[in-house]
Amino acid sequence: MFIITAKLSKRKLALGAAALAAILLAVGAAAGLAGDVAALGTRGETAAGSAEQSAETTSTLALTNEQRMAYLRACGWEVDASSGTIREVIIPEEFDEAYQTYADLQARQGFDLERLKGKRVKQVTYAVTNYPDGEEVIAELLIYRGHVVAGDISSLKTDGGFTRGLMDHPSSETDSTNTTEEAADN
Repeated sequence: MFIITAKLSKRKLALGAAALAAILLAVGAAAGLAGDVAALGTRGETAAGSAEQSAETTSTLALTNEQRMAYLRACGWEVDASSGTIREVIIPEEFDEAYQTYADLQARQGFDLERLKGKRVKQVTYAVTNYPDGEEVIAELLIYRGHVVAGDISSLKTDGGFTRGLMDHPSSETDSTNTTEEAADN
């Protein structure tokens, strides 16, 4: 039987604890990043699956233009990278009827705008290049702390336009389209 003793000062003990905490944080961050990368990689495998499965396996990380475009591609949309515009918007503290309709659309996609009331987010908009019949539409993402927190596909038509969820393709059975006329009537 061996007995090992060591004399540690409080300073050395604190430095050791700090080093251990730093290592654990680095490993945790690397595991989180690996999960985001793995989620992006698995999206292609579920392309034939349901929109629900796709949304669950798509990373919401959106710090760079490439990550935002990859997210939209995972949702089935091709966008023009050069058309991207970014602006800051504030989610309203109180939702009026039109914004509540938008929040409900986001909730059906698994996003919770209620928790972001009063928060400043980035609104990123791209021109969609693969919408059926060549109709002019835009993809809009709301980004908070580097992650997609909401998004939609919207028509640029002022009369008879629409706003639909990111996974709601025109031929999809789970279409959550809201026309601008309906929103104006509400």
